[in-house]
Amino acid sequence: MLHTGENIVGGVPVEVVRKRVRRISIRVGADGRVTVSLPRWFATLRDAEEFLVSKWNWVVKTREKALANPPPALHAPPAGLEILSLQALLQTLNAKWSAALGEPGVRWRLRRMKTLWGSCHWRRRVITYNTELAFMADDLVEYVVVHEFTHFAAHDHGAAFQRLMDERLPGWRELRRRLNKRGKM
Repeated sequence: MLHTGENIVGGVPVEVVRKRVRRISIRVGADGRVTVSLPRWFATLRDAEEFLVSKWNWVVKTREKALANPPPALHAPPAGLEILSLQALLQTLNAKWSAALGEPGVRWRLRRMKTLWGSCHWRRRVITYNTELAFMADDLVEYVVVHEFTHFAAHDHGAAFQRLMDERLPGWRELRRRLNKRGKM
């Protein structure tokens, strides 16, 4: 029987956690770790075990794939010339797109982020860019700049956002594909 915390199921470490979720879910991380999340209140550990057993073949296959294809290591944090070069490029691109889109007074900053290329706080008018962009081609950095500036007009990634991106940067979908393929984070 499963219990909350670490379990060993079929020789595989499985962590069981209770969370504020609506349904039981299973995640297999890039490192092969298996996590079962279940609702705090109405799901039992027996429910979690039955769900895990029903999905066990998927868990094993997904875990084998993850362990066979470890994610590429992130670059060492950019330093010195790389950061200066990225700052100069971002200064130019932010000025260009701020003027082109009529979005004055936008502040920006750099930060090392694990899962995002950039983020936009549209109310505060602040864009944060990932320092990993220092290792990307200029056209990919420009895509991220335009993407974040577009959030000032369309706060989500819905149809209005996509329409604006089509107008502002034709071919953006290919740039996004290249960025996400090259920069698996």
